[in-house]
Amino acid sequence: MAKTMTIKDKKGVAEDLFLNTDKTQKEIATIVKVTEKTLGKWKDEGEWELLRQAQTVTAKNIIHNLYKKSYEESLKDDPSADKMIKYAGAIEKLSNRKVTISQIINVFKDFTTYAFGENPEVAKSINELMRGYVDTKINEG
Repeated sequence: MAKTMTIKDKKGVAEDLFLNTDKTQKEIATIVKVTEKTLGKWKDEGEWELLRQAQTVTAKNIIHNLYKKSYEESLKDDPSADKMIKYAGAIEKLSNRKVTISQIINVFKDFTTYAFGENPEVAKSINELMRGYVDTKINEG
């Protein structure tokens, strides 16, 4: 039996969907079962638009820059072990990110587009299963 999502859970899922999918605010509000007004309030309070813009600084880009800095540090006559450890730790943390609901949705959306081109009837069935899966994941909290 799926547990009911708390407001905190709903807000977290809504933020993730806002930042990582192309879903409209209306669609997100429907998914997390809140009003558009509530979603708008959360968006403004959390500065989600600013966060969305900041995502152009991706983990991949940051990791690339950390590798570069680490390499440059290693070439010095007296490299700092402390800096090297910090670079390695940051790279490891950024590399071990958990898959988010929005990433799952984006992959499913891409696959559904492919599947409809191959076999529309099968794609419809798969799409229903994927929706059920996403709903289950959202309600797991």
